[in-house]
Amino acid sequence: MSNAGISLKNIFYFLGISTLAVWITITAKVVLIPLLFSVLLALFLNPIVNFFERHIRNNILAILVSYITAVIPFLLVLGFFFNQSRILFGNLPSSRDKLKEKMTLAMDWVDHKFKLDAESTSHWVEKNFNSIVDVPADALGESLTSTTTVIAHVVLIIVLTYFILLYRISFKNFLLAQVGPDQRKKLEALFLKVQYLTKRYLMGQAIVIVILGLLIGTGLWAIGVPYAYFWGFLAGFLEIIPYIGTTIGVVLPFTYMLILSDTLWQPIAVVALYIMIQQIEGNLISPNIMGPSIKINPLFIILGLFIGAIVWGIPGMILALPVLAITKEILRGFDRTVPLSYIMENGLSRKSGIFLDKYDLGKYRLIKPLMKKEED
Repeated sequence: MSNAGISLKNIFYFLGISTLAVWITITAKVVLIPLLFSVLLALFLNPIVNFFERHIRNNILAILVSYITAVIPFLLVLGFFFNQSRILFGNLPSSRDKLKEKMTLAMDWVDHKFKLDAESTSHWVEKNFNSIVDVPADALGESLTSTTTVIAHVVLIIVLTYFILLYRISFKNFLLAQVGPDQRKKLEALFLKVQYLTKRYLMGQAIVIVILGLLIGTGLWAIGVPYAYFWGFLAGFLEIIPYIGTTIGVVLPFTYMLILSDTLWQPIAVVALYIMIQQIEGNLISPNIMGPSIKINPLFIILGLFIGAIVWGIPGMILALPVLAITKEILRGFDRTVPLSYIMENGLSRKSGIFLDKYDLGKYRLIKPLMKKEED
């Protein structure tokens, strides 16, 4: 019997396939981004389409009615949101002088407190103020006012989702045909789990957005912030991007009130409000609405956001969490990758013993496919 060891041929195959997958992911992002959004939307709409198909015998009409029921209200809200943002950020340039004045006062306080050279500080403010203000203003302006690109992508996603729903049975049967009859029930169960997970994620996110929008909007209204519910629902939408979205959701209204308010208590109250509501959201709202199946290890969330931002930009950051959640569920559906799914799961420190206690068998080892087969 020959000794089993690492197979160089298998390693080269693995590296070649991995390199090809990464290359396709980067170069084909123009197609893959709307396609992935379409797949998620189709998984969410599938139960609604199935419901209408039982009452409307025409598949095309059932899909259209599903769109009217679920998608069009969302598009109307999104259109209103973009219109409000254009009005709001269009008024920001008029506040430039006020912001400069407050920045000068703040630097004067720093000079007095730390005994710095007032003339040098004033020169630095004059020299760098425009660049400091213009960078975020330009970024916000471009992202919130370039609606043409957004509309084009939304239309493409709607069209792709329509065809995915129309041909969904054929796609499903094609995938089932790729495995043996004894594995098809297991694969169908995996399809149902992924669909349930997607539906729960999207519905949960929508509910969280509404709750956060109302809570933050009401709090900002009580503080006296203009466009209070716009800022509230903006923070809710930004919550889709973990950690980063939360930070942006605080910084924007804080900066806005720093410009407009004549007192410091309002900007400080804005930050305090966001910190309080984030504690409520993280410990009460999301755990009860999103459920434990969505929870991903924070390490993988950070890595997913980082890689998503590098490869696909903002869409990659939005897709990071649902893709990680679905990937975790898919990995749990196969023996060899079950331990990897637990690595991705939240609460890993409490489950550290599970790998040696439950998964210390050859069929669970990821390296096994790379090994040479033993020969007699």
